[in-house]
Amino acid sequence: MSVTRTDGRQTLSLSVHPGGEVTVAAPKGERLSRIVEAVAGKREWIIQQQEYFRQIHRTWPRRFVSGESYYYLGRQFRLKVTRSRRADQSGTVQMSAGKLNIVVPKEIDAVEQADFVRAQMVDWYRERTQTQLNQVVSRFCETLGARQPVVRVRDFSRRWGSAQSPAGDSCGTLTFNWRIVMAPRRLIEYVAAHEACHLIHNDHSQDFWRLLARIMPDCETRRIELAIEGAKFQL
Repeated sequence: MSVTRTDGRQTLSLSVHPGGEVTVAAPKGERLSRIVEAVAGKREWIIQQQEYFRQIHRTWPRRFVSGESYYYLGRQFRLKVTRSRRADQSGTVQMSAGKLNIVVPKEIDAVEQADFVRAQMVDWYRERTQTQLNQVVSRFCETLGARQPVVRVRDFSRRWGSAQSPAGDSCGTLTFNWRIVMAPRRLIEYVAAHEACHLIHNDHSQDFWRLLARIMPDCETRRIELAIEGAKFQL
C-alpha cells in the first residue's frame, strides 16, 4: 500500500511480506520521523496482514528434517537431524555452529521421526523460555518494587503472555507462550515488562501504560515490532 501527501504525490510505500517482514520505500531525503509516523499510523493494517500470513504459515507443514530453519533469540538456526546406531542415544537438542542438532534414537522409526523431533524441539524451547523469563521478570519486578511472581510457560495460540495479580499471600503468576524465546531479546523483554506491570495494574488503563512507559520508554516501538515480527515465530 502507499501513503500519499495531500497534493496527491506518493511519498511512502509500505509492504508486508509472507515472512512477516515490513519494508518501507521512501523518497530520498524523507524525514525519519515521517516514516516512523506513517508506519505507526498503519499499525492496525500491518497487524491484519501479519495475521493473514500467520494463518497461511500454519498451513505450511513443517517436516522437521535437516535444512529447515528455526528461530531462537531472533536468529535463524538450521536443523540437523541424524540417526543413532545406539538404542539409548538421547534426543536432546544441542545448539552449535548455527545449527540445532538432534540425534534420533535407533528405536524411533521413520514414521515417528518427525513427531519425535518436534517434541524434542518444543521441550527445548520451553526450557529456554523458562530460563530467559525467570531472569527478565526478576529484573523488572525489582524495578517495580513487586514481589517475584511464579513464572510459568505454556502453549498459547494467540497470546504472548498473561498475568494473574497478587491476592492475599500470593505473589501473582505470570504465564508466557514458549514461542516468545524465538524472538529477539528486546521483544522478550517487552512481553516480560508488559506482564510484570499487570502485577500492579490488572488492566490496560492509562495508569498501566504510563507505568510500562516509565520502566521501558520505547515500549510502543517494541510493541509494534512484536506485532510485525511475531508471525515468524511459529513451529
